[in-house]
Amino acid sequence: MKIAIIGSRGFLVSYGGFETFVNKLVLGLKDKGYEFTVYGLKKYRNPEKDKYFPEVKRIWLPSINVKFLEKVSTSFLSVIHASFSKNKVLLLLGVSPVLLCWLPRLLGKKIIINVDGIEWKRPKWSKIASFFLRLSEALASVFCHIIIADSKAVKKYFKRKYKKEPVYIPYGADINNNSSGKDLEVLKKYGLKPREYFLQVCRIEPENNPHITVREFIKYKGEKKLVIIGDTPHSIEYKNKLKRMANHKIKFLGAVYGEDYKVILRNAYCYIHGHEAGGTNPALLEAMAAGKCPIVLKVPYNLEVIENCGFSFTKKEKDLLSKIEHLEKNGKFLEDIEKKVIERVKKVYSWEKVISKYEKIFKLFTKN
Repeated sequence: MKIAIIGSRGFLVSYGGFETFVNKLVLGLKDKGYEFTVYGLKKYRNPEKDKYFPEVKRIWLPSINVKFLEKVSTSFLSVIHASFSKNKVLLLLGVSPVLLCWLPRLLGKKIIINVDGIEWKRPKWSKIASFFLRLSEALASVFCHIIIADSKAVKKYFKRKYKKEPVYIPYGADINNNSSGKDLEVLKKYGLKPREYFLQVCRIEPENNPHITVREFIKYKGEKKLVIIGDTPHSIEYKNKLKRMANHKIKFLGAVYGEDYKVILRNAYCYIHGHEAGGTNPALLEAMAAGKCPIVLKVPYNLEVIENCGFSFTKKEKDLLSKIEHLEKNGKFLEDIEKKVIERVKKVYSWEKVISKYEKIFKLFTKN
């Protein structure tokens, strides 16, 4: 079966959740009779990586380098190109390509969409962008044959609002709790010591609330540091303001990928997660897969993921601080939680189970 994947930044691109998902899905199914074409943004292409897995077709397209239009422009071009290709199935990641999906549907393509949370609610979007995303969300229930939600809360929202029930397939994570001989060397490079820092991983944008973490940590009197991994191509003034607020215990590492990221993650003391939009968040799952106790902002998507394996906080002053101080004083208590989060990831969020569920969706179209 020939499948086109539209909506990520590309295959073998190190960036975010959808990019990791594309890599896992394609590598997991490419030897099972599936032929993938992955559309990506030309600006993220690394020609050196194109020699890996040549059986995976990659189409790199230009984009408009403006916050909202970057992925939308490439997604539109991708949908048009895929409509006239030999791909039988289009897998859309996010709702931005939906406005043009009448075309592939008219031409007999089967369309599957992972809606990626309730995108239009994100505070970062302008009123025009939010309207576009809300319209695209509504049209997804019209143009797409199958809707996939990676969160039960998002599934419930779609069923209530559009009377169409999505298939629930969560995101995945690889277990990452075994230290290597190079952990100390990597940590030293970043000025860190094992279990001597709280960690937050996010794009430095208001909707992910790193300003709350920084605000609370400034009041913290303990010995541990706060490490924030992530950057932003757009919210530059917001990022600079946070850095001006921060004290000597707060370290901004920027974007970190690969083995360095895994080392920093598995050697953290606890993981702080302030995302308030979207569905199942990849960074949260990766932290749990590294055996880190999660302290999450109290919204349905986050609470669904951690279940009884962590703590939640509100935006109220000193609430997050109280959780940080409690966990610092009760280090032995963390051992039980660290075991529970690993088991939860294995039970619910393993990549093997996620890929298997997507394959079942694809097989629905093999006889049509």
